[in-house]
Amino acid sequence: MPRKASKNIQVPKVLTYHNKISPNYRALHVDGAYGGVTPKGFINLSFYSERFPIPKSTDFKIDEKTKSISKIKDSDDSKDGILKEYEFGIYMDLETTKKIVKFLNDKIVELTEFKKQTHNGNNSTKDK
Repeated sequence: MPRKASKNIQVPKVLTYHNKISPNYRALHVDGAYGGVTPKGFINLSFYSERFPIPKSTDFKIDEKTKSISKIKDSDDSKDGILKEYEFGIYMDLETTKKIVKFLNDKIVELTEFKKQTHNGNNSTKDK
């Protein structure tokens, strides 16, 4: 619970937050998430991207006359299908989760409006 300011302390009218970007910061593409509630009451959210698997190895045929290379096949131990690669996960308490949901909902409204304006040709940054 926030502490109340005593009568002798002046509460500032402006509060400045300074942002510091960690050397470990990175931006990642996300196709989806999976998660749930932990036994300790946190919300766990693990983010993934989807892609086709990279073959373990690939055999190629070399044409002696033309010196061209053509694929024969991927190795038998290569995976088929689509790979969900989980890159990172987060744990949040309920209040933090609510704040992030509000933030995302606000950004959904903002992006929806932007797309409407862009689709209707009202985007002021559109090349002329």
